[in-house]
Formats: sequence, structure tokens, C-alpha cells
Amino acid sequence: MIAKSAMDESWAAEIEDPTGEVLVVIEGLVMYLTEADVKKILSIICSRFEHAEIIMEIMNPFIMRHMKEKSIEASKARFTWGQKSGKELESMVSGLTWVKDVSLVEGMKELYPVYKLLGWIQPVKNLSNKLVILRK
Repeated sequence: MIAKSAMDESWAAEIEDPTGEVLVVIEGLVMYLTEADVKKILSIICSRFEHAEIIMEIMNPFIMRHMKEKSIEASKARFTWGQKSGKELESMVSGLTWVKDVSLVEGMKELYPVYKLLGWIQPVKNLSNKLVILRK
């Protein structure tokens, strides 16, 4: 856990062994950033680490434009960027390989049984936030 801005390249230098395997988790962040900011974060990761696995939460653009998150309303924060699939991220930064997307509906099935039924409805699954797994 590093308490710096994700766009500040110095955080990556604090990782001692850039040749080892690294897991980077980016959760609840990129939907508030611009595409350029997301590209910069991924570029920092790809330029610093030889072997990185990235797990990143993404939001569908339709939901991003039409959803208001009650937990952030008071802060006036806005969703600004979304992707339908992590496959689209492969072309943002050289060296990234998309592995898979996992709909958050899958995890919700464990918490709320109604999602077992909702998970069968393809539009629900497609519009849900996803965890994207990328490798460098």
C-alpha cells in the first residue's frame, strides 16, 4: 500500500524488486479519472515492472453516464470514464495483455441470493462493474 497519487511516478520506484512478480489492485478509482490518467497509471506500471498482474475495476460507460452514487453525492465527485470490457485496455499501453473480465454480479451472488437469478440476465451482467485482469 503506497499513499501517493497514482499519477505520481515516484510510487513505483518505492517497490524494491521490479523484476519480481507484482500484483496491482486498482479498485474504485478509474471511473473518476480521465482516459489519459488511466493510460498514465498503466504506463507507469508497465514501464517499471517486468511481471505485473493488474486487477482493475471498470464501469460500463452507460452506467457511468446515468448512475448517481449516493455515497459520493456530498463530495460532488463525478464518474468520468468507463469501458465496456477490459479487452479495450490492451490497446492503451504497449505490453498489456487482457486476461479476462469478471462481472461483479458473480461476487454479489455470494452476498445476495437474488443475484443468482439476475446473473442469468445478460444485460445485467454486461452493465455491471467488472474486475479486469491484465498482465504485463
